[in-house]
Amino acid sequence: MKTKAYLGVTVGILMAALLLSGFAIHTWGKQAPLVAVTTPGKSSNQCEPVMLRWGKDQDQNLVEVLVNNSVVLRIRTAAGGYNAWQRGELVVARLRAALAEGIDANSILPGFENQEVVVLAGTRLLVTVDKGSVEANNTPAPYLALNWANNIRASLGLEPLEPEQAWQTFSRGKTALTARASWYGPRFHGRRTASGEVYNQEVYTAAHRTLPFGTLVLVTNPASGKSVLVRINDRGPFIAGRGIDLSRAAARAIGMEEAGVADVQITVIRQ
Repeated sequence: MKTKAYLGVTVGILMAALLLSGFAIHTWGKQAPLVAVTTPGKSSNQCEPVMLRWGKDQDQNLVEVLVNNSVVLRIRTAAGGYNAWQRGELVVARLRAALAEGIDANSILPGFENQEVVVLAGTRLLVTVDKGSVEANNTPAPYLALNWANNIRASLGLEPLEPEQAWQTFSRGKTALTARASWYGPRFHGRRTASGEVYNQEVYTAAHRTLPFGTLVLVTNPASGKSVLVRINDRGPFIAGRGIDLSRAAARAIGMEEAGVADVQITVIRQ
């Protein structure tokens, strides 16, 4: 049942990622043999072995991090002065250190550190979601961090996080503002937005008068209790009293499509 639940949430996360980005997810190629050693003295139910190996996607070599023989994340590019393999070694070392300290696996969550999207175990950094990984997966950084966090959690036998749970972790310590939201759809579908993108009413985006394009905003509808993470890619709304204009998909996600307007809470997650 846990496996079914995890697979179901994973599919949901991937679909949400598609809605936020408008892109497809790559499939993975044939996997390579294990290369790295494991930490001795740990039982299998304590998230060992933690391993590193080379893998391949189409014609590109990549590094795979495994926990309990499950691939939890893949690293394709150099970043921060480290090549892909060295970055994998850092992730493995961080995972081992966190597990050796007996950290609560429930604390493995996506988050932010130094303005970057990361996966954390409590306050301990596990991995940073780099630009290369975002581009290679065609997946927005928050959704990729959530996928990685859920992969690690699943490898330890935990239930995956629902997207709404994860987005709440992003909003901690940030100020939420109340605004009147509306949505726009069919008449603008297929037209160019102010950012130059083609508007797709079935993608999680929004229009705002002043926020920079690309800003991630958490929009919560108190009436339904539902939240959605949207990306600003257009300007508006231009009707007095309204603060944000959602895509049709985003409005549907928080239960305001039929009403057309709603008082919502908006939290800027990252600019």
